[in-house]
Amino acid sequence: MSALVLLDLVLISLLALYLLVQLLLLAGLMGYVPLELHAKPGREWPAVSVLVPARNEAHQIAYCIQSLKQLDYPEGKLEILMGDDQSEDETASIIQKEIAGDGRFKYLYINEQHGNAKAKANVLAHLVKAAKHSFLLVTDADIEVKPTWVKSMWPLFDKPQIGILSQATLVDGGPFFERMQHLEWLVGFGNIIAFEQLGLKSTAVGNNMAFTREAYEKSGGYANIPFSVTEDFQLFRFINKAGFDGQTHAGFHGLNRSSAQKSLRGFLHQRKRWLIGAQELPLIWKLIFGLQGLFFPALLVLLFVHLKIALVVWLMKFGVQSLFMLRMCKVVKVSPPWYLWPIFELYQQLSILFMLGFYLWPTKMNWKNRTYS
Repeated sequence: MSALVLLDLVLISLLALYLLVQLLLLAGLMGYVPLELHAKPGREWPAVSVLVPARNEAHQIAYCIQSLKQLDYPEGKLEILMGDDQSEDETASIIQKEIAGDGRFKYLYINEQHGNAKAKANVLAHLVKAAKHSFLLVTDADIEVKPTWVKSMWPLFDKPQIGILSQATLVDGGPFFERMQHLEWLVGFGNIIAFEQLGLKSTAVGNNMAFTREAYEKSGGYANIPFSVTEDFQLFRFINKAGFDGQTHAGFHGLNRSSAQKSLRGFLHQRKRWLIGAQELPLIWKLIFGLQGLFFPALLVLLFVHLKIALVVWLMKFGVQSLFMLRMCKVVKVSPPWYLWPIFELYQQLSILFMLGFYLWPTKMNWKNRTYS
């Protein structure tokens, strides 16, 4: 077998395998039934504690608190704990001003380490300890929640075998870079749900997450499990190890909105954090991510070897991904930005190259003005 024939075989096999995975994901997402807000007739909603860790969020935490104030939940059954992780800006004064007079809120300044926990995991460990209730919801200080957010977590309330649950979050923004991140998050959450439909669970998402106190304590909790910069993924792993089920859902009523990364530097450090956490993923996930990363390099080589075949493969990939995004838009009830989808093709590949390059670059990850190896 000549080197050229071998190259053709490798390239076509890689691209065909990638397309097969994408078709399986599309099938998984097509089979997903979006969550609808409902409760059993005559049931009582349980008491819940909402935990919000914050560090240096002065520019957006007021919007988060305003959205939390609008939560639709029975009176006396909701507490909201705001954990200040030694913020260096005006976060503390803004929180205290915004929550003044609202008895549902409580401000906590966190300056001691609890067991193995560090950074955001440490704040959450303290907030769980301070919380009164057995159902615990988590969101971030740059998130705006819907009034129906707490009620949308009903699968956790209704099914005792579920220990941890998360829902989709999308980023907002007008500038081009932020709109690309919106589509990236749309595809990312679609992948998580589609893989779960196919039997491959991956993670929980810490800006739109809920867990039970029982599952948390049996997992060891943040104070006892090994520290990770992706604390949501780590908690998901250990709750699953403790024998509880974990689920990811998407739907209109539980869809949270996040601020996009405004700068390339912030974007790269965020992605480096995610990739560091992804080191703990099972081998199958690493192979899938590797396949996704190899798609466009393989396609570019094929363009020079077999132009027509490469163009057909590219068109097939674009078509499958467009159907995937269209389905995900329908699941979370957002308008599909058709005109951005061709540009998103190029953005995807450039972002993967930048992410991998920055991940391999010998510099520490900086997040919230803290550095991590």
